[in-house]
Amino acid sequence: MEVRIIELPAARVAYQRLIGPYGPAIGAFWRNRIAPWMQSHGLSDATCYGIAYHDPSVTPASKCQYDACVEVAEDFPGSEKTDHQVLPGGRYAVAHFKGKPETIAAAWTWLTREWLPSSGLQCDDRPCFEMFSAAMARDPETGEPSCDICIPVRAL
Repeated sequence: MEVRIIELPAARVAYQRLIGPYGPAIGAFWRNRIAPWMQSHGLSDATCYGIAYHDPSVTPASKCQYDACVEVAEDFPGSEKTDHQVLPGGRYAVAHFKGKPETIAAAWTWLTREWLPSSGLQCDDRPCFEMFSAAMARDPETGEPSCDICIPVRAL
């Protein structure tokens, strides 16, 4: 994967949290809960973010937390189904991922355990996330997901 260092702007998002194992449950959460909510609020073309807060090799699956986020305008009204937060902007290492869902964990592992230590950079305390356009999240021919993996970085 090619990694670019770019400045991302802050993003205000509405989000819903999933607590439980990562993997297929996240795809089902987006399809069954988030996508219908987005459609009913006119957000089908919004930029989306997925934030996994825990390393599943350390945290028990039942305690892993994942936020499915949708970028919204400052004046977007609250909802009983969502909370709001601002994803901080700044310098990020960004790598484009396209492939089978079960291979994204290997992409994250490569970025954090191989690329990052040799980059002269380190991860800072902002959240890492996957960023994608809802309209382009899946290749229409193969069904494979596509996203940018974003790691917040600073100098060593």
